Amino acid sequence: MTDGFYVTWGASEGGGVMAPGQSLPPHGKSLGRLDYANLCQVIHKGAVLYGRDNRELDLLLFWEVCHFVSRVDRVLSRPGGSLLLAGRSGVGRRTATCLVSHMHGYTLYTPKISRGYSLKHFNNDLKNVMQLAGLEGQQVVLLLEDYQFVHPAFLEMVNSLLSSGEVPGLYSPEELEPLLSSLKDPASQDGFTGPLFNYFAYRIQQNLHIVLIMDCTNSNFTISCESNPALYRKCSVQWMDGWSESSMKKIPEMLLAKVEGEGEKSGGEKGHKRKGSASGQGDLCRSFLMIHESCREYGATPSQYMAFLHVYTSIYSSKQSQLTLRQQHLQAGVSKLNEAKALVDELKRRAAEQSTLLRTKQQEADSALQEITTSMQNTSDQKTEMEKIKGKIAQEVSKCEERKGKIDDELREVQPLVDEAKRAVGNIKPESLSEIRSLRMPPDVIRDILEGVLRLMGIYDTSWVSMKR
Repeated sequence: MTDGFYVTWGASEGGGVMAPGQSLPPHGKSLGRLDYANLCQVIHKGAVLYGRDNRELDLLLFWEVCHFVSRVDRVLSRPGGSLLLAGRSGVGRRTATCLVSHMHGYTLYTPKISRGYSLKHFNNDLKNVMQLAGLEGQQVVLLLEDYQFVHPAFLEMVNSLLSSGEVPGLYSPEELEPLLSSLKDPASQDGFTGPLFNYFAYRIQQNLHIVLIMDCTNSNFTISCESNPALYRKCSVQWMDGWSESSMKKIPEMLLAKVEGEGEKSGGEKGHKRKGSASGQGDLCRSFLMIHESCREYGATPSQYMAFLHVYTSIYSSKQSQLTLRQQHLQAGVSKLNEAKALVDELKRRAAEQSTLLRTKQQEADSALQEITTSMQNTSDQKTEMEKIKGKIAQEVSKCEERKGKIDDELREVQPLVDEAKRAVGNIKPESLSEIRSLRMPPDVIRDILEGVLRLMGIYDTSWVSMKR
């Protein structure tokens, strides 16, 4: 029994979201048992969904929170279940109400108090709520806090609404007639035979859940409750005065763990923990509690304790981010120095390799220079030899010129004979050649001439057939 919470989410059929216009079972939703771990999972999932649809809840889950949520759940899951949450500010009454209402699919309504908020505005807000619950059949949660009772008549009207489901004089007869006409069919389906206004009030009592959040330390708290007895008779009075000492010590641990987790994500640290995290964190949490206890006589509330912790975590987070940023700068500087050192080492290594390569190339250059010197010496020798050959060639050219002169002299003597032969050949007629070709055997003179011609032409076939061809 110590670790169990009886809630609607633990029932076999579950505590699902209500469909629009769906009424609660006559005795409320079924309950089932959930242990602490499972209930935390359910509440966390509900908080995530609430954050998507409305605003993100800064919710820390510890035993009292689960206990508060389970108490609110059991009351709001009954037809017309209403709550008077008495306690001090900051214990989580509003958060529990908003969360449970959203998880059940109820419509949450709370007046928006402004500087000129008056009785007329409150009447309009009550009409909206009553019409949602009485006409449309929606499950509506009307959340009212101490600061919203700016007029004494507000609490009296809520008392009437709790007692009978109506507020005398709120509607004029002209307003009611068109409103109630839409309830004729639902009333006949439910077998209701009385006046439609009574059916309207009955539906309000079934579908409207009023949650009053009041400060029990206020001097007017007892007077307000005694003046409006429906707050005792029609509401489930839940006292939420504070948290246990163990929870008060656990809250700072949870906040610091959350801040450190966010710091690790943003700073990219892995496995870093504060020195002496177990003992040091425990001492720190005890110090927080001692500071809060020392202010009890001045009326310190849980909300002020949370504000104190949030201020501390904000300062801690700011200092942590500053140190993390400085550490990152230092790490970046060290990283640059390491890179420079590695670069210098690499340059030294390359310089050593280049030095070795330079020695090798120098040796190759010296060898090449030696070869060039030898080659130049050989070239010089070859040049001398070429000069000698050139002299010999000049002598040969001189001899050739001399021989050419002799040949030219001989040609001058022979040239008239050649010219005469050309003229003689030019006088040969084709008829004479045809006549010779027709001979069966040529005369000796013609044979000797033609054989000489063939020899000069390089043809050694000196037969008559070859001669004719």
